[in-house]
Amino acid sequence: MAGALDDIERIIAVEQLPAPVREALMSFGKKSKILQVEENIDGGVATYEIDLLLADTYHEVEFDAEGNMIGTEIEAWIVSLASVPELARRAFEDEASGAAIVEVRMEMEEDLGEYVYEADIRNMKRTYALRIDGNGTLIERDITLDMLPPGAYWALARAAQGGWIVELDEELHDGKLSYEANIVVGRVEFELSVDADGNVVELNYP
Repeated sequence: MAGALDDIERIIAVEQLPAPVREALMSFGKKSKILQVEENIDGGVATYEIDLLLADTYHEVEFDAEGNMIGTEIEAWIVSLASVPELARRAFEDEASGAAIVEVRMEMEEDLGEYVYEADIRNMKRTYALRIDGNGTLIERDITLDMLPPGAYWALARAAQGGWIVELDEELHDGKLSYEANIVVGRVEFELSVDADGNVVELNYP
């Protein structure tokens, strides 16, 4: 069954990596920063996806249990706010409304065939990510449960009964807002997207 954790996807500590993988990571040098380590077990075979920050570039690298690199991808580049297209820059500044814009990243969005921009914004309550296109149009915003419309809140709360919501985003698709949650219940992880009234937009088992 897709999403069942017999095929495991889980976040682990660097110390839990097999020794050959830890040794392979040393080749990136002391200036690299390990952001996240994910262990994937598929059909009894373990691989490890590791998010790294090297200088001003975010990478995802994948190793097998013997420490062989089997995949690598650039995920984003850190850029200055001034280098962002004007409409996107204004959107970030309007969203921040005087709060700190901590970091701005640029990445290639393959579905759109263009660069998109993401900023970490820190206000008095929280630090969150806002993702927009070059015209400043919303793609995705990190939100909290208290920011959900009532219909979306109750739909996601019911779906997460007996488990928990590990990630929550507000997204814009075809001009319509939806609310996507990554939910873990028991040994099953899934993504549920609902509209403001709580109607299901999409359900996926990664």
